[in-house]
Amino acid sequence: MLSIKMLGQVNISCNGVNITDKMSTKQIALICLLVLNHDREMNREKLCAYLWPDSDEEAARYNLRYNLWKMKNLIPADPKGQNFILITKDSCRVNKKYRFQCDRLCIDSFDPHKQKSVEELLQLKELFKGDFLEGFYMKNCNEFNEIILFERVVCQTKQIEIMQKLADLYEEVNRSEEELQVLHEMMTIEPYNENFAYRILNIYKKTGNRTSAINYFKKFESKLRRELNIAPNNDLKLLYRTLTETPGSMIKDGMNRSKVEKKKLTIKTRCMKNIDFFWVADVINALLQKADRNYLMELHANYILDLSYIQNELLLQYERSVSLEHREVGKVPAVRIVNAFVKFLNHASQIYDINIHIENYNEMDPLSIAVLKHIETSSIDNICITK
Repeated sequence: MLSIKMLGQVNISCNGVNITDKMSTKQIALICLLVLNHDREMNREKLCAYLWPDSDEEAARYNLRYNLWKMKNLIPADPKGQNFILITKDSCRVNKKYRFQCDRLCIDSFDPHKQKSVEELLQLKELFKGDFLEGFYMKNCNEFNEIILFERVVCQTKQIEIMQKLADLYEEVNRSEEELQVLHEMMTIEPYNENFAYRILNIYKKTGNRTSAINYFKKFESKLRRELNIAPNNDLKLLYRTLTETPGSMIKDGMNRSKVEKKKLTIKTRCMKNIDFFWVADVINALLQKADRNYLMELHANYILDLSYIQNELLLQYERSVSLEHREVGKVPAVRIVNAFVKFLNHASQIYDINIHIENYNEMDPLSIAVLKHIETSSIDNICITK
């Protein structure tokens, strides 16, 4: 029996004897091309173009003939006299009657819409020993190297499909520990997949492991902000809030924020006449002191960084939440500060009824007065300002 393993380090064996070391790089590449196209003939000229693109036609055809001959000697005919490769004047192909095994073809036969047992899926999962043709590279064979990259993407997609099907089966039979393990393995392949992260968080929640759930969310959130500069999606944030809110604060798990009972929040702010945006900065600081900081940090990073130009505490809190060191923020135009402040208040008002009391309104700086008038005419829901 001929066995061809393309996932991880290439391994070709015949009747239990490893023959990989007896093959040249070109011969291994030739086998891979023929096996990947096992259901059709391959034109000799095309094979030459893949493997000897820099050679003239006569030299390339000679090289192909020589390597086909070498492979025939290395891979014997089966007991019925069938050769592994059928060769004609213009083409060659894998012999459909020749029995052989190939991990790449096994995973290609997987259909996510057909029922598979846990054992069958585990067997398929075990085939993934590494990347397709791991460490394999053909100098000056760009077209063949592109095939390698394409196949790696295809294999990774198949791997995720198989593991997702396995996780679904574990969920059906309530095997949470195995499901969680598979999901963590899936996250190593797709580390930013929010759907997988949601399932992991939900398993922790269902099994009563609240601390692990909270820690996992914080690490995942930090990774998204640090590496992609984005926040988790609403589904993830809502699930997280069911873990951090006090009992009864959320009417039903998974409901929209519009249906969450808003808390009343009163903050006192002060003004300083000759300092630009002093009142605006004081509002931000007051909210940081009284509101849920983790929730406030869910605002888009660009708005947070714009506001941090006038309120350094916001920058410090943001960088703690994303595990980054403190950094200076360049000068921000006033129009961006105003826009970011309105976004900040809108964001906070999604979960709070906010009463902002201004203690010394007569001392407010001109820029903050302009911002206040803008807010009052914008009619932000759940914001009340008293002077």
